[in-house]
Amino acid sequence: MSESSFQYRLVVGLGNPGKEYDGTRHNIGFAVLDSLVSGFTRDTKGPSDVARDGEIRYVKPRTYMNLSGNAVLSWLSWLKLRPSDLLVVVDDFALPLGEVRLRERGSHGGHNGLRSIETVLGTREYARVRCGIGPVPERWAVEDFVLARFTPEEREKTAKLTATAADAIQYCQSRGISLAMTSFNGKTD
Repeated sequence: MSESSFQYRLVVGLGNPGKEYDGTRHNIGFAVLDSLVSGFTRDTKGPSDVARDGEIRYVKPRTYMNLSGNAVLSWLSWLKLRPSDLLVVVDDFALPLGEVRLRERGSHGGHNGLRSIETVLGTREYARVRCGIGPVPERWAVEDFVLARFTPEEREKTAKLTATAADAIQYCQSRGISLAMTSFNGKTD
């Protein structure tokens, strides 16, 4: 199998647009893409912010998390790609802060962004990189937790998380997701 056959042609980082969401746990998908590529520009497809590296498009939907599926479908349709060409980067409050977990497919696990993608595409057959932001502290509502910013004490782990997730994406692109899962799942740095 050639190296190019491993490439995901559409890499989508999930988050919410706007300054009020910068640095929040829910926007870790945006942060990972920002650490991986630069030169994002606004595009009406989705609408989204997009960067290109050869045949690969890196997309940050501006549709808000709960409508991410609409942007993903727009890009898949425009690029004439299948869900199997898609890699989604997303926060996961069920994983400890810093842990990365890759999957070739799977359920939305209660994540509204993944739920939107699954609903709009009508399939769970797309890859994802889950980035641990948890656990949710006692007496915190999940919604409040994911929309909160990382604390100063968490920022070092968050920087390592974004770097590890970016490395995992590059590894997926060059060696395939199966090997990436073996190398990165459960590792925190």
